[in-house]
Amino acid sequence: MPKCWVRSKNNMKKANLVLLCLLFGFTILLPLGTLMTVWFGYKLEFVSVTGVAFFLAVLSASVVFLSRIYGIEVNKKAIHIILIAIAPLSLLNAAFFIFESHRIPVVVSVLISAVCCCSLTVNHGKSSILRTVTLSLSVLMALPIGFFSLSLLVFGNFVRTTVVKTVVSPNGKYYAQVINSDQGGLGGDTLVDVRNNGFNAIVFQINKKPQRVYQGEWGEFEDMQIYWKDNSCLVVNSVEYNIET
Repeated sequence: MPKCWVRSKNNMKKANLVLLCLLFGFTILLPLGTLMTVWFGYKLEFVSVTGVAFFLAVLSASVVFLSRIYGIEVNKKAIHIILIAIAPLSLLNAAFFIFESHRIPVVVSVLISAVCCCSLTVNHGKSSILRTVTLSLSVLMALPIGFFSLSLLVFGNFVRTTVVKTVVSPNGKYYAQVINSDQGGLGGDTLVDVRNNGFNAIVFQINKKPQRVYQGEWGEFEDMQIYWKDNSCLVVNSVEYNIET
């Protein structure tokens, strides 16, 4: 076998290991990030949930494709752990994504990623005992997650929330969002949430939990008067709301 082919194959294996680690990082980012930020009173949000879900699907499919051609060298304990753990973690990640967004493209993308991750565990998990335990756990997780996902898809789509207006405070620290919550035949609400400009990492943001300062009737946003009196006082329909700092 030519040396250039061997060298190229080794380089592709190394590149695939990098992609595998990247896939693992993105797979645990939303579940782990959400739990950690909620603990401290913050919330992790992706700039585009659909975009990240699609990226996960493409990335996981690429890792599986390259693995079938070039294989994966499980010569390090960390890689072995990733290959064993990525199947159940991908299902947990799918549940978080579907809860965050009920859109069909998101659901399809994260389920594709979960199937690919389970395939990696089946085909490349080194320990047969741990592989069996992990896959059994994945099957048990898949049942409630599937029911949970189906329920959100069926009932969650009855509620559609749309940000119809954003008003930034004078110092730029806070921004108020006027939200139209359409609940179909049940009516809906007009909501006003105040958010702070937190940490922005391009792909995701970490902000404090929004403060809901107003809840009114559906469609009320069309004639709503909203402005900032100062950096910490929001006025909604002539009523002042002091923002907690």
